Amino acid sequence: MSHSAALGLGSMQVELRSLGLEYAHLRARDARAEALIAASLEQEGQRHPVLVVHRADRALVLIDGYRRVGALRKLGGDTVVVLVLGTCEADALEYCHRLATSPRRSVLEEGWLVRELCEAAGRTVAQVAAALGRNCSWVSRRLGLARALPESIEQAVVRGAIGTHGAMRSLVPLARANKAHAETMAAALAAARPTTRALDQLWSAYRRADAEQRARIAQEPLLFLRVTDAMTQAPSVSSVTRDVEAARDKLARAYGSLVAARVRDPHVGRAASVQRAIGRAAEACAALVAKGAEDA
Repeated sequence: MSHSAALGLGSMQVELRSLGLEYAHLRARDARAEALIAASLEQEGQRHPVLVVHRADRALVLIDGYRRVGALRKLGGDTVVVLVLGTCEADALEYCHRLATSPRRSVLEEGWLVRELCEAAGRTVAQVAAALGRNCSWVSRRLGLARALPESIEQAVVRGAIGTHGAMRSLVPLARANKAHAETMAAALAAARPTTRALDQLWSAYRRADAEQRARIAQEPLLFLRVTDAMTQAPSVSSVTRDVEAARDKLARAYGSLVAARVRDPHVGRAASVQRAIGRAAEACAALVAKGAEDA
């Protein structure tokens, strides 16, 4: 795996172990994206440097390129090509967001970045808005999202156990409604890696439920999803009833046609095989009538 394509003016090759990964919590894991990056690195080498800054003690801190660094480690690499930004960490985070060298951040990841700049770097909403090229309302909304999500759920999202889109759509509003239920549900779901659709189902059902039902959904979300899927796949009572009535009507018309034919020709249907078929049809018709009465 060659680094030659990435080497350029101002870049250098350093050992992976020398990088500080303090900002890994600002990006969520994405197994599919990481696999694509690893395949590209294995075939073509590192084409672009990752972005780092020097701290006062000259230690290197990774700002942008966490997925590439993770992929290089998985491939057994020892070194990475870096480009050192001559600025502080907060300025570098803002610069990389504007530069957008990485795949676009999700709304939740934007919230984590804004929170980092406001809470850790001590910048005001107005300062962050100006630095990111956004308005104060945008910054405030992102900050509200990041603060609404409990830490335990946030960690699950960072690990990739829960998707950012599903967490934003369903778990953030659930946490605002009932933080304890949101944490309980997320803990039960993390190992199953729920889809956005599954989280939508749970949040939709939770909103419609009473207090007792909400507690059950929060405690047993996987059971709720299994039951819901089973009910969706099973034919409804009304559809079964319609099928029974349609089959009963067809049998009744067939029997009526046979009776009419016998009026014209008494010998029609006298064969033993026809008689047995008529008997079975009559039994089936009676059973269908009884079934239809049960389902009605």
